[in-house]
Amino acid sequence: MKKTKSLMIALIIGFILFILPNISQAAVNVTKNVYSNNGSAKYQFTGVELNTSHDYEFGLTKTESEEVKNWHLITEKDATSATVDLTAGTTEFTDVIRAVSTGYITIRDKNEPTTIVVNHHAIDLSIPYLNITNYSVINNGKEFGSSESNGIQINFWNAIYSQAYYQYEKITDQNVINKYKEIKSRNGNYNELQSLLKTQAPTSNWNSWHYWNGYGFNEPGFGYPQSPISVPDTGLYYMWIYLAGNNIRNLYGYILVDNLQPEIALDSISLPKTQNVELGKTLTLTPTFSPSTTTNKIVTWSSSDESVATVDNAGKITPKKLGSTIITVTSQDGTKKATCTVTVVAASSSGNNNSGNGSSGGSNGSGSSNSGSTTGSTNGKKDPTTATGSLPYTGVSIGIITMIILVTSGGIYTYLRYKRLRGI
Repeated sequence: MKKTKSLMIALIIGFILFILPNISQAAVNVTKNVYSNNGSAKYQFTGVELNTSHDYEFGLTKTESEEVKNWHLITEKDATSATVDLTAGTTEFTDVIRAVSTGYITIRDKNEPTTIVVNHHAIDLSIPYLNITNYSVINNGKEFGSSESNGIQINFWNAIYSQAYYQYEKITDQNVINKYKEIKSRNGNYNELQSLLKTQAPTSNWNSWHYWNGYGFNEPGFGYPQSPISVPDTGLYYMWIYLAGNNIRNLYGYILVDNLQPEIALDSISLPKTQNVELGKTLTLTPTFSPSTTTNKIVTWSSSDESVATVDNAGKITPKKLGSTIITVTSQDGTKKATCTVTVVAASSSGNNNSGNGSSGGSNGSGSSNSGSTTGSTNGKKDPTTATGSLPYTGVSIGIITMIILVTSGGIYTYLRYKRLRGI
């Protein structure tokens, strides 16, 4: 009994010792901030308890079970948070980032090294696609050279470890293009685009970089896909980048290539002043832009009375009842507008105007004799040569005969079958 009791106590103590660190880890939150195009990132740990009079340090490992070998001073901290800075170019960090997409951070009290504040906490080491090089955007036609200062730099991958590939893909998402133009107009940070951009890289059609090089075992790689940069057409493009790993993980990303045409401002929009549309039909209005070459032709539509008629995003008007409504088209920036008064009218009756006023096919014989008329009347008198009664319809007659044959044959067969069975 005593042995059993002692064993239970030991198990409970072991369970508590196991669960307490995990509960502590669960209370810690991590926020990642990639602050540079060279992949450098800060990880802010909140929910920790620090002695503000002490110094703290951190270590990065590839696995949860690996022991930290090198410790680095934490310079940003307060009583409840600590920020770990993984700067690009630090050999120890690049070794981990090249190997795994999830790393593990340990934080300890430098004054009391046995006091572990965060123990092997998982962090995301993936690099946003727009942040794998020292460029976010380049203009089409940009020329590169074979020196590091005049090339595209990729801090975590070099020539010893990888081979670089590229390809172009035109961006067709108008939301991305509009946001890009807006950021460009205010000289903003293109990283704001990241949430709108693709995160699924192509799987084929890769081209080798024209030049790809690196300094040595743990130095950044640099080079250029082609020089000058040349996309197939006007517009905004992804220049996809793929580095095939050699004993390291593969890396994907892109640089945006700007080959957009200069903006041509919109002076005005116009529509017809008035239009009619019949109930049961639709009408599509097409705005006229001035100048016709204006860059942005995105517009919105509205109806002043949707109980009379509605309008969709393509300018298609659907009438609902008799009456009038004002259809308005507005430029995307809201500065240019045009209106059209649309009147919904009753549906017209077509094909009933056979008044015999000299038109072929008149049936009331109102006076004029038409050459080639086949109406069967002459000056209001019945033509005695016109046949009366119903003309036979050959197709119907054949159908009736066929039906009679089938019914008769079926009856004979049934009668014979019945007679045979009754004789058994």
